[in-house]
Amino acid sequence: MTERAANHSLSILDGLARDIAIASKGPPAASQAARDAYAEIRALEQEDYGRPLRRSLGRSEVRKIIAEAKGTVWPRLNDESVKLVSPTVFTRHWSGLGVQFQLAKLSGADGLALLGFYVREMGGSRLPLICVNTAHHPAAIGATFAHEMGHHLVSRLFDSSKDHAQLLTYTAYGEHLDDPEELAADILVSLGVFPEAIARRIFLKSVNGRQSKLAAAELPDSVSTKVLKYFEGRFGLSFDAPLPASKKLQYLAAVVHFSKLRRALLTEYEI
Repeated sequence: MTERAANHSLSILDGLARDIAIASKGPPAASQAARDAYAEIRALEQEDYGRPLRRSLGRSEVRKIIAEAKGTVWPRLNDESVKLVSPTVFTRHWSGLGVQFQLAKLSGADGLALLGFYVREMGGSRLPLICVNTAHHPAAIGATFAHEMGHHLVSRLFDSSKDHAQLLTYTAYGEHLDDPEELAADILVSLGVFPEAIARRIFLKSVNGRQSKLAAAELPDSVSTKVLKYFEGRFGLSFDAPLPASKKLQYLAAVVHFSKLRRALLTEYEI
């Protein structure tokens, strides 16, 4: 019997994270990292995403960000889910957007913690730089490309003065909730993953043929089950696959974060 089976108070996502953390093997540092990742997933699960969304970005601001993204990068954003392609196809497709790209396969323990980063000006060209770690699952690589391109769009809208590298790591999702620029970039990822029709089917509860809002902070188990099946069917990301525990926890944190953010966009702003 797994730890989750013995503790029925855990949600599906919490239980999955706990099982992965318990099964994690390696030196003490790796075990501690797994416990820390589990704690972060638990914290994300308990967070009410509606509050930081309202605090950081109003409905009109979110709509402006979406309009900018649809006009320059993703014309079908929120109408259909993004398609996963190879990193080289990503860079070739976006090569005319005034951005430099750097692909790096960082597979060590420290390297894997980094998904990618964005720098507003880099090198003699003074062009923005997007760096993506290709040592990850295609779904994680695609989300990273979208997040970092989101930074490029958002920095222009916000007229950002940030000149340091903005790193995307799986331990920072909670911090994104208090940073409007990071949250805006995450919003574009969540819309690309869950276009409106799919989001409504997954996150809104059907009552007597009508959809109603789910206000609980944690995702109900019925919703979590749909989310996990969707990621497996649409993006090939399965937590039953033989992936290292560190990667499973990393990807699960992203699944929780982007799912809860997408639901908040629906329930708060009808987007």
